[in-house]
Amino acid sequence: MTPRNYLYLLRKYEDYQPQIERLLDSIITALMPRKLESDEEQLHKTVERLHKSYPFVELLYCLDEHGMQTTVSAAAPDIDDSKRSEPGMRSDRSNRAYYTKAVKNEKISTVTSPYLSNATHQLAISAVQRYTTAENKIGFLVINFNLEKLITFLNGDELRRKVHPVFQLVYAIIGLMLVAVSGLLLYYGGKEMYYVVHDHINAPIQIFGTVILVTLGLAIFDLGKTILEEEVLLHKDIHHEGSIRRTISRFMAAIVIAVSIESLLLMFKSLLGGTDHLFDAVLMLFAAVAMLVGLGVYLKLTDKK
Repeated sequence: MTPRNYLYLLRKYEDYQPQIERLLDSIITALMPRKLESDEEQLHKTVERLHKSYPFVELLYCLDEHGMQTTVSAAAPDIDDSKRSEPGMRSDRSNRAYYTKAVKNEKISTVTSPYLSNATHQLAISAVQRYTTAENKIGFLVINFNLEKLITFLNGDELRRKVHPVFQLVYAIIGLMLVAVSGLLLYYGGKEMYYVVHDHINAPIQIFGTVILVTLGLAIFDLGKTILEEEVLLHKDIHHEGSIRRTISRFMAAIVIAVSIESLLLMFKSLLGGTDHLFDAVLMLFAAVAMLVGLGVYLKLTDKK
């Protein structure tokens, strides 16, 4: 599975912070803290209901005015309780950022900045609702949200996220096959070099053929390496045009290199007497220049700086 890119998540949060805070504020203020505090079963039903509508909901619990937890931590169905490192009832949360911020905030609801959750060990955001308990004391209802799932929800990527491992597998196979092809090209390039050194038959042509094989092997290896890095090993933001520009640039560069080398080979053959290759070589050079100009125009038009 693709490793989590926390820098990407934090950048996305900064881009959509006002919208995220309004969404979480609307969720927390729609709940009834008094009823949830006194009814554990209702607390669990509420977090399950919220999780169905908002898959990024993780935990739901109540605190007293001193930051002590007064209820169990009702967890979403996909949260593994065995991996949680914190106790629930009567745990002291008075030193947590969401509690201290809610105490200082005069508004009914408070939304924190992203932080690494001690409960799930992932980036999370908490929303807190201040309320008055049945004993006329101050209480706080807290909901923890998973930031990664929240960003996915806002981007409408739930379905893509589920099938993404299949795409990764396909890209991994393609990338490894390209690396294998580059290895074969380098192998045959080495054989050509061996024949040049030992046989000296058509040495200029064979040397140029070796250059073609090695250069194509390099270009194809670079393409396969890029696919493995961007599609399999690292997180890729499909909503950012930069990733598409980078992939297209590398792919077109590999094609331009291959066409240019082939045209140079035809020109070299024409100099050795095969004049029938000269016209084709010139056309291939024009094609390489046209592709290079087209790539430059594309990069210029898609530059957002």
